[in-house]
Amino acid sequence: MIVDICAYFGKWPYWPIDACTPAAVVEELGHCGIDRAAVLSTRGLFVGWEEGNLETEEAVRGFPGRLVSFACLGPLELSHTLQGHIFDFDKLCARGFLGVRLYPQYHTYHPLYEPFVDQILEEAEMRQWPVLLPLRVIMNWGMPSLSLDWMVAIVERHPRTPWILSGINYFHELRAAVSLMRRFSTVHLETSCVQGFNAIAKLVEQCGSDNLLLGTGLPLQNGSANLQKILRANIPEPAREKILGGNACRLLRLEGSQ
Repeated sequence: MIVDICAYFGKWPYWPIDACTPAAVVEELGHCGIDRAAVLSTRGLFVGWEEGNLETEEAVRGFPGRLVSFACLGPLELSHTLQGHIFDFDKLCARGFLGVRLYPQYHTYHPLYEPFVDQILEEAEMRQWPVLLPLRVIMNWGMPSLSLDWMVAIVERHPRTPWILSGINYFHELRAAVSLMRRFSTVHLETSCVQGFNAIAKLVEQCGSDNLLLGTGLPLQNGSANLQKILRANIPEPAREKILGGNACRLLRLEGSQ
């Protein structure tokens, strides 16, 4: 099973995107040869994270065998409809979410100083829910970027939380991710923004294949091109199978996990 750990659907304000509906994204997954994808509504980034979660729930209900959902979480003050000061993870679980995505650069908070971040990460550790933290949403230098130092610091603060580092490109960014993966078995890296000559093969040589995950950023990025990075990488076939889907199935406890 090929699993994309980082995909989207919804309107994109920066340039036209053809495959913006869940149905169109599922069709695009089929064209690429990808079986399942963890998706997030872009409304969660640009309008309100709970509004985006409702759209993500609906998308997964419509395509339960093709899409899986991560909950986008942010400051409760950002929503005029949410009450209280805590996140109800039991309800999130009942709604079918399998992990969490955090977007500090879009929701205007500092991940090291906001107490709700520690609450989310402690809950994720307890439930062994992966937390996807993007340095940038897609590989475009115009996208808002998180501080790499902040990313490293929050992982070091919560080393037992299952992490998915996202939006990592090359040079010092990749070196930071490699350092974290070597130190903490809980840290994973998705490949949607990884670039560089023989980058995937070098990552497998340096870190092994157990903590690498296929990510495409589809439909905001070219899904087929990101898949080909793994398919054409000069790595052993067992490593390729893990990156393409085995690791994601294990991490998300999906049917077909090893």
